[in-house]
Amino acid sequence: MEKYITDIAIIGGGASGLAAAIAAAECKSVSVTVFERLPRVGKKILSTGNGRCNLSNEKKSHNCYNGDTKFLSYICNVPDAKEFFLKLGLLTKTDTDGRIYPHSMAASSVLDALRHKAEASGVKLICDCRIDGIAKNGNVFVLTAEEKTYYAESVIISTGGKAAPSLGSDGDGYSFAKSFGHTVTKLYPALAPLRTDINKVKALKGLRAAAKASLLIDGKCAAVQKGEVQFSDGALSGICIFNLSALAAENIGHCEISLDLAPEYDNQALYNILSSVKALRSHLPCEELLTGLFHKRIGQQILKTAGIRFDTPCSSIDQESIKKITGIIKDMRFPVTGVSDWSLAQTTSGGIPVDEINDNFKSAIVDGLFFCGEILNICGQCGGYNLDWAWKSGITAGEAAARCLNGGKNA
Repeated sequence: MEKYITDIAIIGGGASGLAAAIAAAECKSVSVTVFERLPRVGKKILSTGNGRCNLSNEKKSHNCYNGDTKFLSYICNVPDAKEFFLKLGLLTKTDTDGRIYPHSMAASSVLDALRHKAEASGVKLICDCRIDGIAKNGNVFVLTAEEKTYYAESVIISTGGKAAPSLGSDGDGYSFAKSFGHTVTKLYPALAPLRTDINKVKALKGLRAAAKASLLIDGKCAAVQKGEVQFSDGALSGICIFNLSALAAENIGHCEISLDLAPEYDNQALYNILSSVKALRSHLPCEELLTGLFHKRIGQQILKTAGIRFDTPCSSIDQESIKKITGIIKDMRFPVTGVSDWSLAQTTSGGIPVDEINDNFKSAIVDGLFFCGEILNICGQCGGYNLDWAWKSGITAGEAAARCLNGGKNA
């Protein structure tokens, strides 16, 4: 077998892996190698932010994450994304919602900056190389891939989770972790559409509506998001739904989505508006009652849910019916029957519990083993939070691996 020796082996050339490689390589006496199963590193980076790479958010807080969020305080002193990328020669811009993008608004610029810095720092990128196994022999890690064997003093596992397997992650990192005695929480697709009763959304397929979306667990409100909801084939989608998906996934069978389709009005104000419209359109069929408020198909679905025929004259709608229509608009229920599969998920909810690593992302079980990024039990909402976690966890793990190398000679 062909042998290859490196000081630090990084398994996975995604966002956290590249950040770890760059941070580790800042220690000039350390050799760093990234092993990537795809033909090129960073493929998933190119797909983020609709190809624009929303790489962080100035308004981040613990509330923007699910999982072991208490651990986030350990990386509060890590340079923010703008500072990190400025050192790589990449300028950024921030929108009014705090989302940070590359100034070029092209994800390829982010990947190029990372790749160029890694190569300039002496990082070896080995692509088309799927690591099949990792074992530890004394103080040395032994990595195998087909007919090749690689040796390293430290290993950083940055393989990602199970989301978007076509972009390079299928969960093999969890197997590596388990082989060293680590545990893995239950895994769920996150930042993904939520499946619902197809009969509830069939007539709405392809439509969008501004709404306040509430996740109800056993009838109690557990989380609220505002934004544009997209109705698809048997599912609800849109950023506000994505941000509820991780929590919903943990409570399938006990939760539903409540949509307030007119969040700018309270019930009384909306009732008054509908009563006025009814009087103005008394000569028309009631399917025209909601014209101007909603798309025609959404209006029809509201009336159908209220049990009112479309051809019923507006003049015959009584006050109780107006109240019922108002109630449905303010609280339109959709049972959550599941989360879309991994191919439609942007990230993974669940992972290695952070109480199994220390505050520099080093394994508490195996000396010389580190983890960073999506493989850990921390999952952010849409808005650049997951990439921010990837950069910061990668930087911390890379720096720590370099410091710890050979008994701390690089500390």
